[in-house]
Order: sequence, then C-alpha cells, then structure tokens
Amino acid sequence: NDVITRFRQENENIKLNYIVNKTNLGSAKTRNVGIDASNGEYVTFLDDDDLYLPENLEKQVENMLKTGADYGLTDIILYYDDESLCEQRIRNYIKSYKKEDLIRYHLRYHLSGTDTLIFKKYYLEKIGKFGNIDFGDEFLLMLKAIENDGKFTYLPGCYIRAYIHRGEVGLSNGESKINGENTVFEIRKKYFGYLSKDDQKFVITRHFLVLAFAEFRRRKYFKAAYNGVRAFFVSPVNFLRHIKERKV
Repeated sequence: NDVITRFRQENENIKLNYIVNKTNLGSAKTRNVGIDASNGEYVTFLDDDDLYLPENLEKQVENMLKTGADYGLTDIILYYDDESLCEQRIRNYIKSYKKEDLIRYHLRYHLSGTDTLIFKKYYLEKIGKFGNIDFGDEFLLMLKAIENDGKFTYLPGCYIRAYIHRGEVGLSNGESKINGENTVFEIRKKYFGYLSKDDQKFVITRHFLVLAFAEFRRRKYFKAAYNGVRAFFVSPVNFLRHIKERKV
C-alpha cells in the first residue's frame, strides 16, 4: 500500500501496525481486531475519511489523566465534502456524570461520534468491546460503557474534521442509514423508563428528524418531508427546538 509505505518513510519514529482483513468483517468487528492488536493504555477510533487535528490526542489523553476517567468524548462538528457546515453536536447539555443522567443524555442526544471517543483499553475489554452490529455500534458501545459504571469525562471543544458525503451510499448515508437509525431507535425505546414523557417525545421527534435529514441528503425529498411532518406532530415544541439547536 503506497500510503502506508509513504507514512512509514516520513514517520520513522512512529510504529505503525497495518492490519488487512482477509474478508470484509464490517466496522464493529474490524474495530475489535484493532483493539485486540493494540498494546497501549488508550484506544481511539479514526474513520478513514476524517482527520484528527494536531492537538486532539494530546488534549484527550491529558484530560483522561487529569480526571482518571475510563472513557470520554469531545464535541463534534460535521462538514460536507466542500467544507461547508453540515451540523454541530455541542455537548454543553452534559451537567452531571451520574449514570442515570448519562443514559438520559445518551438517549436524547446520542453521546457518540466514533472519532470523538477515547477509552482505556482495559475498560473496552471489560464491557465486551463493540457489539455485532455495524450501524449503531458506537451507540451500543457508549450505552454499555455507561451501564457498567465506568468513570466518564467530557472535554469541550472539537479537535477533529469529520465529513458527511452527499449522495454517497454507505453506513452513514442511504438505506443503511435509515435501517440503522430504526434499529437504534428500537433499542432506545427499551430505556424509556429513564425518561419523562417530555423526554420521550423529544427522542421520538429527534428520530423522525434524523430520518428526514437522512432522506434529504440522499435527495428523497418526499420522504424527507413525510418524516419532518411526523416529527412536528409528535411535538411541535421539540421540533422547533431541534431545528433551532441542530442537535439531531
């Protein structure tokens, strides 16, 4: 691989373990292969079409050391291929690190974005690493991390460049995006006991809006409008809140 060869030539002081699966294992199992092959204390996950800014790892590791956390995350800002803004996920709603509050935040806002996550390796192994689904694997990982009472930390700020590809069919777009969001929504519903009625409406409204934006990105405008209307009639107040805050 020319990219790997060039990286090794230009970064002789960095040990790079390049692993190629014999068959396509999917994102979750492939990440587990990487976790098993790692020998450091911390593990992070960078998708192949995204970028870490130079200070990302330094800031996240410093924060982990300072707080003694087992896992944590940062904010995330998503861009389209032309560098125009897609959406922002600023986690300033995180006011408590109590288990029940973290589950509530996760159900409402989705505390993930694989590129923003950092874990101590031992804790990934303790919670069973990624599950056996590809879309929503990071949602389930964070849910397991919270449920197993690991120490959490949130570092404000975005130190990555993450991209959404217009019109591209893949896990983050297209039919797989729709099916995956529906699967994750069914999981969310099992935890509705943690939520008030207003929180439940918030989550349901968010779900329909996520579907609406996903359909819009793949130019399915009728389906986008349909899901937008569904979101509005579940809760007009939460519909307007989501649109204003763009936390979908």
